[in-house]
Amino acid sequence: MNNINAIRKMAAKARIFAGLFLICIVLPSLASAFVDHLPEVGQVNESDNNDAPIHVNTVAHFSKKQVKEALIRRAKAVHDLWANFRYNDKNAAPEEDAAPVTPAPVDPTPTPTPVDPTPVPVNPVPVDPTPNPVPVNPVPVDPTPNPVPANNVPAGYPGATQGPPVAMGYGGAPITQNPSGQQTVPEQPGAAQNHPTPEEIKENRKHAGLQVGFYDYTCPNAEKIIKDGMTRAFGNDSSMAAPIPRLLFHDCFVNGCDASLVLDKTPSGARVEKLAPSNGATVRGFELIDEIKAELEAECPGIVSCSDLLVYLSRDAFVVSGVPYYDVPGGRRDGMESLEANVLGNLPLPDNTVDMMIDLFKKKGLNEEDLVVLIGAHSIGAAHCFSFRYRVDDPVKATMVDPRLAGVMKFTCTSPMSTLAFDTTTQYKMDSIYYKQLSGKRALLESDGLLNEDPRTKDFIQKFGDDEKGWFTKLGKAMNKLASIQVLTGDQGQIRKQCRFVN
Repeated sequence: MNNINAIRKMAAKARIFAGLFLICIVLPSLASAFVDHLPEVGQVNESDNNDAPIHVNTVAHFSKKQVKEALIRRAKAVHDLWANFRYNDKNAAPEEDAAPVTPAPVDPTPTPTPVDPTPVPVNPVPVDPTPNPVPVNPVPVDPTPNPVPANNVPAGYPGATQGPPVAMGYGGAPITQNPSGQQTVPEQPGAAQNHPTPEEIKENRKHAGLQVGFYDYTCPNAEKIIKDGMTRAFGNDSSMAAPIPRLLFHDCFVNGCDASLVLDKTPSGARVEKLAPSNGATVRGFELIDEIKAELEAECPGIVSCSDLLVYLSRDAFVVSGVPYYDVPGGRRDGMESLEANVLGNLPLPDNTVDMMIDLFKKKGLNEEDLVVLIGAHSIGAAHCFSFRYRVDDPVKATMVDPRLAGVMKFTCTSPMSTLAFDTTTQYKMDSIYYKQLSGKRALLESDGLLNEDPRTKDFIQKFGDDEKGWFTKLGKAMNKLASIQVLTGDQGQIRKQCRFVN
């Protein structure tokens, strides 16, 4: 029996010892760790507010120091209790058949010393609630959080939608990773970049053939200078628009679009194209070309060719006369030869048949529709009497001329060099009225009138007479086809410093 009582007493002591060990050793350690994570008085982690079951103000009433002191006092009281128990146990008389002693239950939760619940007013120090873990290999970045909108519209602007956060570098550039795993920041606008030099651009463009915007880098104001020159000339003399497209037509049909018609002389000393009977006094506009070329050379020496100048100037002549603007490719170079002998057989004549005109145009890469479209340029300008006066003197040919027009021809043509407007109603305006005049036998030139008699071309005349807008669209395309005949590009030819002479 004594043995049983002794065993019971030892078991009771063991339970008491385990409880005291939990209270004196384990719980203070856990409480200390908990206290270390408590904010100081007045400090609150706002990011945890939504998840914490304890009200923020309640936690703020107790400081770390206060809680620690309460735990120490509780632990000391328990220690004194244990010491007193051991002392009484040693001096107690042994009892037989004594009932096992059951220790009183002990509340394992330390009770903090009561504290005045009135919060102490403090001035909390602002703390960034967002944890900022340090990366293993940190890359310097802008510390300001800068999320990138999903649709690339800056935040705060209409239409911005929020996308996933993206690491941002200096100036807000997103940081990316290259295949090696290193983080890189894209090059910012204004940073040093390897742009081609003007010389490299010039060389690349030279071998690129004809291109719209050919001079955008080498002479950005080229087309504006040419346009301004045409506008100025037209403002001073409305008749200056018509001669320029005619110059281009006569240049391209003879030796290709190389401005050979503009040359006054060549190193060979042979007679040049402008002296041929089909040109001579009937072509003009050279002074305007000289004037604009001088401006181009002052702006960007040795860049813009005379052949391109003539092509752009022809487009602008049509535009000031009412044709909608159309793009023109550049990149032509200037020829170094001009021969009068090449003119004969390469230009249509006033008395050519439709077969002769179609054959000639096909040799230049143009079809029947192109022929009729380009004839519409006669909407502006005038013809010399020697090119049409013979019609009213020939009884057969006179039947193809409206009697009223025949009377005007006789009255006007007192001299072979006298002129009469193709369209007396709108002489300086490009419109479809000229096609309607062809349908009514009011063509000055015999060749123009024959187009209205031939089934291969008659329908086009009717079509463009009824659809001016459609004709304008076709005109821009046909002019670009014309301006592409036998062009010199790349290293061919040269860029003349003066259009009348080779370098």
